[in-house]
Amino acid sequence: MVIRLTVKWEGTTRGLAEKRLSLSAFGPALGNLVSALRRIATNLVDEALGDRQARVGRFTDEARQLDIEITDLLKDSLGFDSLITVATPPGENFDLFTDLPEKATNKLLDAIEAESGGVVTNAIVRRYLESLPSGIIHQTYHLHRNGTMLREVSFGTMAIAQVPADLPYVAEFVGFIVGVGFEPGTPEVWIKTDSMTVTLTATSAQVDTALELRQASVRAIAVVQGNSRRLLILQASHLPINRSTREGAIFGRWDGVLRRLAQ
Repeated sequence: MVIRLTVKWEGTTRGLAEKRLSLSAFGPALGNLVSALRRIATNLVDEALGDRQARVGRFTDEARQLDIEITDLLKDSLGFDSLITVATPPGENFDLFTDLPEKATNKLLDAIEAESGGVVTNAIVRRYLESLPSGIIHQTYHLHRNGTMLREVSFGTMAIAQVPADLPYVAEFVGFIVGVGFEPGTPEVWIKTDSMTVTLTATSAQVDTALELRQASVRAIAVVQGNSRRLLILQASHLPINRSTREGAIFGRWDGVLRRLAQ
């Protein structure tokens, strides 16, 4: 099965008018394009194999060997025609994923289409689009199988989303209290999990709770952003997390006021 990818760029970038492909202008972007394809292929293999991945790691190695081999430059514009290939080591036969080049390239085009429209989908694809030289006003991608075109992705001006470097997220840590910090310093709680020791910025009340739980296994919920971890909830690990509702929060806080208004 022969999988071809054709990429066409149009615009005012240096070399476009002369139908010349500048390696200094397009080299970094082409490197990112190959990296994106290999990452997508690796993820496809991981999803397909699940827990068996550790025992059949050679298939992930195959995904990392996916390549974009340029066979010709487009004559009527600037771009290239290429084959999506797998560099199979001598003596190996990867029949399980014969359709990996097609599936990975299809996913690659999905991500290019989404990221060009501002939909955050794939960081490496976003890096590829951002690394293209300025002056490109239109891009077209064609995917072919055995000479038949399977799909086309075409767009003009891109609206790439600006993603903050470190988005905050909620993390859970289960382990034992191994230390605390007191005022006038920074109130902190240190928890040792199975794999690491984490330092969580806390309130004085949370430090007191940590001292009470120092002999027990604890569960901590924290907001993580970069190297900062802010403790939200600290409790014994066997207890369920208390998830308050909007109604409960309102009536719990304003119960007295509401009762007086009702009289």
